[in-house]
Amino acid sequence: MEVFLARLPPIDEDQLRKELKPHLEALSISEYYCSKPRGKDIAWVRFVDASDGSRFLQRHGELLPSDGRSAFLRASSRRLLIANSLVVAKESNRQLDEKFLDHLKLEQKRRAEKAQKADRKNQPAAASSSFTVSSVACGKNIFVQKDSQLSFVSQTSTSTSCCAKITRRALIVGSDADGFRIDIPYNIIQDFIVAWQCQKITLVLTEAPRFYEIVKSQTVDANYELMEKRGWARETHFAKLPGHTRCVPQCLVYQFQVADQDFEQLVRRWTNQKYVSITRYDLLAEPYTGIPDDFYASWMKVFESELKDPTRHRGLPFPFLFQVQGLVWNNYLHPSDGHRMLEGMAGAIRVCRAKGAGLPFSVESMKRLRQRIPYPCPGVEPGQLDVSELLEIILNKEIIPSKGGTPQSECYRTTLPSHQAWVMRAIVTPTRILLDGPDPESKNQILRKYSHYADYFLRCSFCDEDGQDLAFNPNVLNDRIYDRYKEVMRAGIQIADRRYMFLGFSHSSLRAHSVWFMAPFMDDKWGLQSCSSVIRGLGDFDAIRVPAKCAARIGQAFSETPFSVPVSSLGIGSRSIPDVKSKDGSRVFSDGVGTISAEAMELFWEYLPPQLKTTAPTCFQIRWAGAKGMIALDSSLKGKVFCIRNESMRKFISSDVAEMGICDTSSRPLRLWLNRPMIKILEDMGTNPEWFLELQKKELENLRAVTVDIAKTSVFLRQQSIATPMGFPSFLKHLDGIDIDYRDDDFMRAVVENTVLRELRSLRHKARIPVNKGVTLFGIMDETGFLKENEVYITFDKSQEKISRLPREGPVLVTRSPALHPGDIQLVQLARPPKDSPLWDLQNCIVFSQHGERDVPSKLSGGDLDGDIYNVIWDSEAMPKKPFDPADYPRVTAPTLDRPVTSRDIIDFFINFMKTDILGLIATRHVTMADYNTEGTLSSECLDLAELHSTAVDSSKTGIPVDNRSLPKAPRYRPDFLSPATPLKVYDIGQVELNEEDDDDGDDDGMGVVKHRYYESKKILGRLYRSVDEKKIWAEDVKQHDRAEGGDIWEELLSIPKTLVWKNKLDVDYKRQTDKAWEIRNMYESSVSDLMYQFSENPRRPISEVEVFCGFILDRHGKQTRRQRDLSSKLREEIDRTMSWIVKMMQDPEGDEGEDSVSRQKGVLELCWACLVVGCVDDNERMNSEYTVGGLRSFRILAAGCVFKQLELFLSMIPQDGKEPATGGFVGVRGGSGGKKVTLPLR
Repeated sequence: MEVFLARLPPIDEDQLRKELKPHLEALSISEYYCSKPRGKDIAWVRFVDASDGSRFLQRHGELLPSDGRSAFLRASSRRLLIANSLVVAKESNRQLDEKFLDHLKLEQKRRAEKAQKADRKNQPAAASSSFTVSSVACGKNIFVQKDSQLSFVSQTSTSTSCCAKITRRALIVGSDADGFRIDIPYNIIQDFIVAWQCQKITLVLTEAPRFYEIVKSQTVDANYELMEKRGWARETHFAKLPGHTRCVPQCLVYQFQVADQDFEQLVRRWTNQKYVSITRYDLLAEPYTGIPDDFYASWMKVFESELKDPTRHRGLPFPFLFQVQGLVWNNYLHPSDGHRMLEGMAGAIRVCRAKGAGLPFSVESMKRLRQRIPYPCPGVEPGQLDVSELLEIILNKEIIPSKGGTPQSECYRTTLPSHQAWVMRAIVTPTRILLDGPDPESKNQILRKYSHYADYFLRCSFCDEDGQDLAFNPNVLNDRIYDRYKEVMRAGIQIADRRYMFLGFSHSSLRAHSVWFMAPFMDDKWGLQSCSSVIRGLGDFDAIRVPAKCAARIGQAFSETPFSVPVSSLGIGSRSIPDVKSKDGSRVFSDGVGTISAEAMELFWEYLPPQLKTTAPTCFQIRWAGAKGMIALDSSLKGKVFCIRNESMRKFISSDVAEMGICDTSSRPLRLWLNRPMIKILEDMGTNPEWFLELQKKELENLRAVTVDIAKTSVFLRQQSIATPMGFPSFLKHLDGIDIDYRDDDFMRAVVENTVLRELRSLRHKARIPVNKGVTLFGIMDETGFLKENEVYITFDKSQEKISRLPREGPVLVTRSPALHPGDIQLVQLARPPKDSPLWDLQNCIVFSQHGERDVPSKLSGGDLDGDIYNVIWDSEAMPKKPFDPADYPRVTAPTLDRPVTSRDIIDFFINFMKTDILGLIATRHVTMADYNTEGTLSSECLDLAELHSTAVDSSKTGIPVDNRSLPKAPRYRPDFLSPATPLKVYDIGQVELNEEDDDDGDDDGMGVVKHRYYESKKILGRLYRSVDEKKIWAEDVKQHDRAEGGDIWEELLSIPKTLVWKNKLDVDYKRQTDKAWEIRNMYESSVSDLMYQFSENPRRPISEVEVFCGFILDRHGKQTRRQRDLSSKLREEIDRTMSWIVKMMQDPEGDEGEDSVSRQKGVLELCWACLVVGCVDDNERMNSEYTVGGLRSFRILAAGCVFKQLELFLSMIPQDGKEPATGGFVGVRGGSGGKKVTLPLR
């Protein structure tokens, strides 16, 4: 039942709920829901049980007069008192929303589960704590003298009195009534220091708080009258603090004076809530230190002026200046310490130069130094922050790793592969600029062209303080943040004596809100290179008068092209061929794809890395001379030639024709994974729901078996590409062969569990379900003309696991992500070409026909052939009953300028794109409306959203954004499958647990953010979501293993080589290689530690070693963000490269890949064995512990894999007892404290 309330006083929905609570509790009513439109005096109260509504009206409903006339206007007829006002209460005449009833049932179920959980824990729900703050100060914690006590030095303060509140997730200082607020999430609090005597709390933060102010604006109401509107605006600083803009970037210690009388009770309450750990410590305050108020600001001026002066520290190469400036800007060092650091480093270099020696430190050692600098918190010793002692670390304890070859620069001890360059990075947030790197990244056309000047280029990202995109909230204005971003892009970034100015961005980096900056330099021909000259060198862009399109064309040079082919020096020619169009010329069937001859293709292979060269790809995604797209093998072409279609591929005129950049290749087929939009469209097309459920059931069974069946564990890890360069999947299987359970090692168990959890959460929260009778491939066009309209030819490597064989003929489904329109999935027919057709020479691609009225790719959410990948399904159970016509949106004409585009135009476009980038919002609204409406994706709202999504996708090239006000209004309720994921608790070693605490924050955030309400979806996405009980599977199938009693598995593994050497009477002694083994361990762990910091969104909070080892970042709060997905992709590449390098150092220490002689292999075996031994040494016992990273666990896994492989190889070369060399495993070896019989099978 629904009850209508009217004549309400001016209160909001939350206040109404509080006012109603005692009335309803008196009637023992707990299941209800109230909603109140903002600014109106009416509301509705809905009851799950109709009898509850009747009882409420019996007591509080309006009294009808005896004459039967309406009592609506009579106050005497009202019996419900709300905020001291009598209000009307009567039965509503609205029809109850079915989704509302589903919502109430779901809420009832969830409340019961929470109550049950609370009963088990016997813990009441914690309430928020409010208190009064009488003053706020911002400054730094420092040690005034080397042996002094830690002191807080205020740089700015205010006596403004305000309220503060501790909620579940943040400390909030200020409120709507105060006109401002400061949000400090707990996860950025490094230390929460409480001083009892003076009633102060001091927060040492890892990043800046979020600052807000109430702003007033005017709007027009329904009667066309001006009305004042109040709302929140995000700020770059706290305006109440005088001069806060000067110190907000690096002063991350905030102190609050608490005015409450019972401070002790308040602290006790905070302690019991356990939201944050509390440190009791009396910091010295500035009256006792005698330090002036402008101590920080004055030293920052000195430091930055010194860096800008090119005559100072001439002997200090720029990468070190960049890193020291980063130490200061990133809040590692005080500017005065940065000044002393520069002087000490320059002096050390002068001493080394005088002796004719090289540099006494490197970029790598400086990066590791950064990891050693602690936060200035209680418990930290003054010496840990003393510059002279920090200098000692890098000067005397320098690790000198070498990956072979000649270093590119004396600043670096590491030689990168030819396709990578050292890249410096800047991160611009609402309050500060952070500097990070240099780190290795794949080259693009610019970095390849100016490879000797890489440090003159700077990758710059724009994000929130936590490294994520600036959150979109329609109730919070972010204009001042975007104004700051624009100011940085226009003014540039001053780093030492260089000013980096905006240069450009690729399409992918635009989506990632990242750009390239550049500082001017003199090239090797004494020509001055600046932003304008570099862009002129790319081509002629004057004819392009649309800023977005001009930016996209310039951006082709910034697309990552890991490999390049010197086509000119190889004598590979180019031709221009016409596009293939429909009869009326309106459709381009060859949009974005050209051809290449077999002879030229084979030359291309020589410039690919070994793992790609062996796959012999026949399709290449390229960038060349202003052209972009695909070139695919046409074996009918003769000679060394490739063909470009100027109309669809050539985007601008360029004379830079010497090299062709390769972005990607068709080296292997990709497995097909369903997603929510695809599943919803298939459901609307009539695909049997049981097909989805059966696929999900199979995947769930596989995941459940991963941690139980070692064979499935190995296969699963190999499919997920976890540590494959060192053979980790096979290593676990080999451990099982010698009766060792990998789960008895915390680290290896964490690796498997993290990987299973990632897939389990993707299965539940993304509906990411694998399809064996499906594949994902690059799309190209049939150059032969054999395929008829609506026919395709599909070819892929049949050796790939988990991809079933393709039928010879029949219907297949083809689509492309993102698919939102019901016609974005099409039925086409398989065809087999004649035996002598050139199509047979292609591999790992889907070939579309060049005949018909419209090309198939354009039917699939506006696809083309310039590098798009297509999903294909041939499972007969998936075939739909009713396919739909594809979308056909009109082409959007972008407004043009009457002059050439300038960099300011492109900057304005970039900022506006960030402001209006709501692709994610549109996609979420679409999947919500598709489930909410009976018509699904065919509903008018979903069709409108699909078109808006297409407009938003194209806005990166048209510059025409989507106005969020044009989106169909969101339903009041969301389907349950959009509920947030359970947060994770992550422990030091990388082990994770699902957080059992209630993740629904009951506190009002005060920002007008809608608290989503959910209903139980009856459609297929809801059924799939509820079929995966991640908590149950995690507890019963993944975490059920109990560690075996007895010795450490590493003691047992260490005994195996010793036993085998003794039994076979071999002259093998690992001690001869111990020093080299320590060097390798230090190199590996230094690299892993660098990756832990490099791929963290906060430079001072590293990701775990397990995440680095796995090659993906596990989000603590639910599903991965876009930035985390991008970082994970690069992390996988880097850890694979590191593992390959270390394994090669163990197995080929000489670096010459010489003959496999017995003496050579004996030395390799000794080194691998020594690596295993030193890898098992605890940090307390290890050599050179003062400069090694410490606390890492994965090196011994790499070493163990290498030593056992080497043992088998070596013993197979040694005749035993006059017999031929062994060819099998090590049978009958007993090792370890348990004295088991060990059989080590061959790989």
